[in-house]
Amino acid sequence: MRSIDDILKFRGDISPFLVHLTRRTEEMTAAEILRKIIDDKRIAPGAALVSDLRFGGIDIPASERPRYFGATCFTETPLSEVHCLFDISYRTVNLESYGLVLLKQNLLAQEVSPVFYLNNERADKDALAQVLYQLAHTNPDVAEKLLPLFCVFGQKLRSPAAAAAPIGTVDFRWEREWRQPFYRGGVTFAAEDVFVGLCPHEQIRDFEEAFPDVKFIDPQRPLKWYATELIHARQRLSLSTSVV
Repeated sequence: MRSIDDILKFRGDISPFLVHLTRRTEEMTAAEILRKIIDDKRIAPGAALVSDLRFGGIDIPASERPRYFGATCFTETPLSEVHCLFDISYRTVNLESYGLVLLKQNLLAQEVSPVFYLNNERADKDALAQVLYQLAHTNPDVAEKLLPLFCVFGQKLRSPAAAAAPIGTVDFRWEREWRQPFYRGGVTFAAEDVFVGLCPHEQIRDFEEAFPDVKFIDPQRPLKWYATELIHARQRLSLSTSVV
């Protein structure tokens, strides 16, 4: 009989890392945001309301909605496939080739969890979304922990204020998203939590000069370009897994 821990070390589809990618805002570029994250040793929740349960009602004030529908976001996508998250047509959130690759195990104590993917293929989850939404009124301490973690696939949810559901379907399961609820205030990390940083290849020298404790790779290039860096990163963190 084989140990499941030993088996998982060789599962190429299961990553020991979570990746946080940055994107341009009105105030800062994706590169500037990454530099701030490394300086602060903290990834703050974004301004976007990411939970699809935000469509379960309309009566929570705008100032309170981030508490229940905001989060700090990561992807469990294996490092070799992170390039698939860029340059996608019709995305409202356009991620860029900047980010950090962090050890998954070290983030669990900060309530970073897999997203709950709610199957709405039959367009029958509107009532469920509305019931869960009401937790913000009936049990806000539970709601702030639970509501940020939901993502719908299939038919789009119909808001109580709308006569009909939006046209079309949605499916982001392929993102393999993990989130930390907004109320936690963001993820803090130490040097030993960081596997590598991500940036375009031509900017690696600048980033490594600014942050000599972090090795950087370009996620849009094959990993074999950075075999030496990845091997050193595994050795530095004493990782036994072969998955990079």
